[in-house]
Amino acid sequence: MKKLASVIAGILLVGQSFSASANADRAMDLYLNQDYAQAFKLFQKTAHLGHGKSQFNLGVQYLRGQGVPQDPVLAYAYLAVAIENGFLTARQALKTVERRLTPAQTKAAKAKADELIGFYGKAGSKNIRYALPFGRAYNPPPKRTENPEAKYPGSLFKEGIPGMARYLFDIDRNGIVRDMQLLQSYPTDEFAQSVREKLENSRYQILKVGGTLRKFSQAQFSGMFKRTDIPEETRKKLASKHKQLLAKAKRGNSKAQAELADMLELMSDDNMLKVAYLPDDTVSSSLGEANLLASNADNFSNNIQLEEDFYNFAYLVWLDKQGNTLRFEATGDYKAPKELDELAVKTMNNWHVLVSGDEQAEYGPFLAEFFYNNEARNSTYSNYLNRQNVKLKKIIAKPREDMPSYWRLKAAQGGDFASLMLLGSGCNLRILGTAADLGHTPAQTLAAKCVLQKTNANKEQLNQAKEWLTAASEQGDYIAMRELAGVYARDSHNQGELNYAIELTKKVVDEKDDPWAYEYMAAAYAKLGQFEEAIDMQEKAVKEAWDKDYFVDAAKARLAAYENSKLGTW
Repeated sequence: MKKLASVIAGILLVGQSFSASANADRAMDLYLNQDYAQAFKLFQKTAHLGHGKSQFNLGVQYLRGQGVPQDPVLAYAYLAVAIENGFLTARQALKTVERRLTPAQTKAAKAKADELIGFYGKAGSKNIRYALPFGRAYNPPPKRTENPEAKYPGSLFKEGIPGMARYLFDIDRNGIVRDMQLLQSYPTDEFAQSVREKLENSRYQILKVGGTLRKFSQAQFSGMFKRTDIPEETRKKLASKHKQLLAKAKRGNSKAQAELADMLELMSDDNMLKVAYLPDDTVSSSLGEANLLASNADNFSNNIQLEEDFYNFAYLVWLDKQGNTLRFEATGDYKAPKELDELAVKTMNNWHVLVSGDEQAEYGPFLAEFFYNNEARNSTYSNYLNRQNVKLKKIIAKPREDMPSYWRLKAAQGGDFASLMLLGSGCNLRILGTAADLGHTPAQTLAAKCVLQKTNANKEQLNQAKEWLTAASEQGDYIAMRELAGVYARDSHNQGELNYAIELTKKVVDEKDDPWAYEYMAAAYAKLGQFEEAIDMQEKAVKEAWDKDYFVDAAKARLAAYENSKLGTW
């Protein structure tokens, strides 16, 4: 057994001569430094995302008893699930382990392997691939009333260096951008600064629903900067960088996989809305063009029988020359629940499509991507208004190694924080929560905000949100500090928690004059019976709200309450 373990440990070290920030790579660094217990904890998290190499590494640690009690049954099971996820290096190790198991152990090992494959295998119910459909893939913000240009950074334009940046942000009741969070800036932060300046000076249409002003959350904006005449020297450098990243990505380095996804997204000449990787090799590309004119579907509204807030799924569709649906079949890793499948089928059978191309009896296949928003109605935010959407895309077959989405998923499975944030940014709490649990501060703040915005969040979810905000606050995240203070100021009557809210908001306002921070400080003082302090802070809240174009009516109403020694209402 010792000889076998040594052989497997030798395999474990292949291709790990450089350090990286993703969790699977951090775990390897810990393993090489013989910190087996911490390595095991990190490998376990990425293994449960469906990362085959981490599953293999767990098998090794169980086999050798490194950082965990020796257990050949679990070693066998994790090696088996690693093979299921494409890490074929584990095959020989699995065979060797199996030969050394007793009949009873073999039976237990195979049963455990089946269980783990059901959870963390290629189609497992806890694999990140299974979690992908449950995010907000369609979330169009209000129209812009002011739309300044994003300036290409001067020094980078001269060299022809292309770049991009993506932000996540909220839109307040006055149509102003708030709480910007950087999701992606490649290859330098200069692009992020340009996009940030654009967003700070943008204004959006004010939203009023049922006579009440509403906010808008988790809006996204991507800025792409690319000259049409990139200098030859820059092209050579990009090609060399691509070659290096591809080599590292193929060896399983999650950081390289994430950067490669960024580069491919940036350099693609395709309209990304019309590109799809087809795992079915028998389909090469769509025949003809299709333009969806109208869906004619029954309106979808919140359905409490459905478990998730958001659903994304797809079909391959074939059309006749009149644009009528001839046939379709579900595609992808996720199959829609019956209620949504019936709506999608009705949509496909009733939509109007303009088809063009060489005269033929059948056009397709095209990719029909459906999104359904099952959020409960919300009196504060307006995102629930966009209930359904379908996009019909021409399929352009591409090798998976040329697809940003392929490497993004690989990087996320390896625990790369940026990739988990990008995939989970649409309030996909299964993915975003994983990044938060792994200790990523921006994910902790965003995941908590997603929970707090839900009208039907349960006690367990709210407690988890507070834990994430507490962890992010301890790392100095000012949005997290403000949000956590708000939770205590609005909902708590505990003296210790109210004093903590005051402490947090003081840190926020020392950094920036945030009207909400002053409001939460005032609310906490009022609950402690310190109305003079509450009035002082609420007056500052009203002043800062005026200065920064915040909606001030509610702030004024709370000020009037404190002036009469009453608590404000929220």
